[in-house]
Amino acid sequence: MKLRIAPSPTGFLHIGNARTALFNWLYARANNGTFLVRIDDTDTLRSSDEYIKDIIQNFKWLGIDWDEGIEVGGPHGEYKQSLRFDRYREIAESLVAKDLAYEDEGAIRFKVPNENSVTFEDITRGSMKFELADVEDFIILRSDKSPTYHLASTVDDIDYEITTIARGEDILSSTPKHILLMQALNADVPTFCHLPLLFGPDGKKLSKRHGDTSVNSFKEKGLLPEALFNYMCLLGWAPGDDLEIFSKDFAIEKFDLNKVLPNPAIFDTTKLLWMNGQYIRNIKKDDFIESALLTIESNLDRELFEKEIYRLNKIMPSVQERLETLNDLIPQVKFLLDEPFYINEEDWNSVNTPEGQEYLSSIREKFKTLNEFSLTNIENLMRDELKAKELKPKVGFQIARVSITGTKISPPLFESIYALGKEGTLARLAETIENL
Repeated sequence: MKLRIAPSPTGFLHIGNARTALFNWLYARANNGTFLVRIDDTDTLRSSDEYIKDIIQNFKWLGIDWDEGIEVGGPHGEYKQSLRFDRYREIAESLVAKDLAYEDEGAIRFKVPNENSVTFEDITRGSMKFELADVEDFIILRSDKSPTYHLASTVDDIDYEITTIARGEDILSSTPKHILLMQALNADVPTFCHLPLLFGPDGKKLSKRHGDTSVNSFKEKGLLPEALFNYMCLLGWAPGDDLEIFSKDFAIEKFDLNKVLPNPAIFDTTKLLWMNGQYIRNIKKDDFIESALLTIESNLDRELFEKEIYRLNKIMPSVQERLETLNDLIPQVKFLLDEPFYINEEDWNSVNTPEGQEYLSSIREKFKTLNEFSLTNIENLMRDELKAKELKPKVGFQIARVSITGTKISPPLFESIYALGKEGTLARLAETIENL
């Protein structure tokens, strides 16, 4: 068994193409088959090395490897269609010589029989039948001698000995043309599987209206590759028993193209973010801290200072439980960094009251007397002062939160104060009381 993915490098890797690659990869791995990656770059004007690099990097980032093809190598050169134009011209001319194609204004068209039909069994869609009367003679070689998709893709699938072609259902109408070409070239016809397209939650085909849907954009949003891999598995397939979160090895063990549903798969970003949050919470503590610190340094474009790392380490367990993506990390911990500190004016105005100001002044004086600035002592002191002043927690704690962190949305209050430390907390409170 041999499967392939053949992305066109005319743009950044789309989540739909990544899902198609994943299903091909899973089926190959589940059946001890071979998975091949080739680059369909016959559109030389729009293709670029930048997009090829993006495709390769994001496949690797997702954990999709390949046995043959671009970069990996194999018996067919560099696996780029732009380097095989002579081969396509040779095939087109051989079909003309056999009276199976003809020249038309400098181009070459394949001669479609007027009668009969093309039938095949589609793994996902069952028995398919196309009447040849509805299929026009189609161009296989343009007048500039460049191959069309129909010719280049079909010749590659024959030459590379692909046995199963799993691709998007938007290509379904082209399949009878490809089968006719294969039959004309006396080649074995592979098994076809046309995967459901991805739709947004609004029931429309996934497109730019749903935001940037390149794999790179999800990486930049702080998605974990394991979470995106897991979520993409569920776009048209499920392992059963309502199981949603599972490992790569489990997916390989259970995956079967025969169980892919033909109806459109809904790409729901909200669910993806939820799943990513689950993966973040399951990262081992030390691994999460290491990843988090690297994320922060990348965002700041500098190395963290020792004191910053000390403060961050104290808050990380609390932060890990609250994140949906790694990018959510920065707003949560920014108040602990040696960067300019700003208070959200709208948040401050919504919590600033005379009673709140009195509370800030009081806890600041009490904090000064704490010999041990521990989490327990901080919480007890702040709760005791609420009772002493007969204040509701919302009045005292919210103004303290904004004073310390700059915003109403932050890690747990006592943990935030503990992480900032006694000296930093006293300074923040003093500045808030004095200036605001």
